Amino acid sequence: MFKKLVAISVFFALAPFVFGQQDNIPKQLTLHDCIGIAMQRNSALLQAKFQSESQDARVMTAYGGLLPDLSASGQFAYQYNQIKSGVSVGGVLIPLTATSTSRRYSAGVDASYTLFNGFANYAAVNQANSSSQSANLGFKRSKQTVINQTTQNYLAVFNARDQLKINEDNLKRDQQQLESIKEQNSVGSASLADVYQQQAIVSNDEYSLVQAKNTYDQSQANLKFFLGIPVTDSVDFVDTGISSEIDTTQFARVNENFSNSAMLIEKALQSRPDYQAAIENVNASKSSLSIAKAAYSPTISAFGSYGINGPQTSEINQNKSFYGGLSLALPIFNGFQTQTNIQVADVNLKSAKQNLENARRQVQLDVYQALLNLHAAEKGYEAAVNAVVFAKINLETAQEKYKIGSATLLDVLTANALYTQDLSNRVVAAYTYIQAKQQVEYAIGTINY
Repeated sequence: MFKKLVAISVFFALAPFVFGQQDNIPKQLTLHDCIGIAMQRNSALLQAKFQSESQDARVMTAYGGLLPDLSASGQFAYQYNQIKSGVSVGGVLIPLTATSTSRRYSAGVDASYTLFNGFANYAAVNQANSSSQSANLGFKRSKQTVINQTTQNYLAVFNARDQLKINEDNLKRDQQQLESIKEQNSVGSASLADVYQQQAIVSNDEYSLVQAKNTYDQSQANLKFFLGIPVTDSVDFVDTGISSEIDTTQFARVNENFSNSAMLIEKALQSRPDYQAAIENVNASKSSLSIAKAAYSPTISAFGSYGINGPQTSEINQNKSFYGGLSLALPIFNGFQTQTNIQVADVNLKSAKQNLENARRQVQLDVYQALLNLHAAEKGYEAAVNAVVFAKINLETAQEKYKIGSATLLDVLTANALYTQDLSNRVVAAYTYIQAKQQVEYAIGTINY
């Protein structure tokens, strides 16, 4: 019984290490927390990481091509011989059998080294280094993409949350309005039709609230999926640093930082990992072309071998041998394979250069569009704030007029719908501006975690 208890205790003590820590996700996550989780779990980022590690491994292989090949060998040989013969004695053949055995122990070392092959081995090192740098830069850009996408998804959750709050407040206002109309109807100052109409509005508000809740839940599920968290896990996304109330005084400072588009594009060309990766791809293609052309060059190699052997392990040094020399291989004809390889490498180089040019234009476009979107988002938020101020005054005015009978219920409903929509638009405009500001950093390549 005691042994069983000990075994159970050990199991529970080791369970976290056996089954991993991946389910130990905090119940409340800030944006910083979410980015950290995405860095560890996002499948696309992990694939980019594996690709980078694979290219790093190829670099070591390429450097190995600059070193001599060295191998050691050992051998044990056993030989048994049996020879049958005969001797004639007085005309009678007497059969005889002779046997012999031998043992031989040997060991040796072989080495070879390429002295010259058209510098293909050095080009292979350059190619491997460029490919590795390209993969590492691609991994870095993937990190920036994950940061950007995590932020976008996180802001979508906050947007949906604020939209849900707007719908909840709207439902409360219409429910209060319904109670007020019922009281007025009871004293004869409001018609029964107004009561029914307001009841219909409340029912629509309840349905809108359900839709807003559904959107909120789906936005959370999308974020969890992107982070690699089970969508059924109960997690709250809370970040006090994110708000739909934006201080418009920051616009001038932001615009000053992003005022020189030409300078920002130049900075992006120096910072964007994907553009730098395209440059490394061109370098790798140049090295590939050098390797292909090197096939026309002769290959000069040095080789050597040293061996020892003997009948017993203690006498293995009894016999010694050494040989070495130089070899020259001169390509003459290989079915046009070398020419084909050169043509393919040349086409790949042209393609890499075209991709580099496309990457340069893409950087310019990304920065230019991001700046335009930022400017539009700024104006959109300012307009949305002003619209809310007007809509609130209009709603309050319509409600007061309805109470004294100088306005219809339709006027109140119209004003309330406009106010609710403007509140929603202001929230959307706020998060659009936050996203647009980050999109500029992503386009420049300065976004980081």
